[in-house]
Amino acid sequence: MPNRSPIELIPGQKLSDDVYNLDGKRLFAVGTELNEERIEILMMWGVEKVSIDGSEDSSDSVSVRRISDTVKHDAEIVVQERFKLVKSSHPVVAAMREIAVIEAAKSSDRPHNQS
Repeated sequence: MPNRSPIELIPGQKLSDDVYNLDGKRLFAVGTELNEERIEILMMWGVEKVSIDGSEDSSDSVSVRRISDTVKHDAEIVVQERFKLVKSSHPVVAAMREIAVIEAAKSSDRPHNQS
């Protein structure tokens, strides 16, 4: 069961393990068939790897692009400004803020990988 990052998933593949977000909430159960919408959800929640049904070939294990601390910090500053008038203690707002930081970091013009 190879591990793949969400950016390398293909609609029609099935999950071989449950997928959880950073808070431990289950996003998808084992056996869920992936489609474009579900792959997008995995990306929005910042899921780095999932296990899919398939061969046991270790060469299919894929490392995920890492976002540097500098890029993430810059994204957090931008998002903090956008969310300054919103009560950040609410769980939904906290989740939206987390997604916004990830998306801002992904769309940054700076290099994502640390040297």
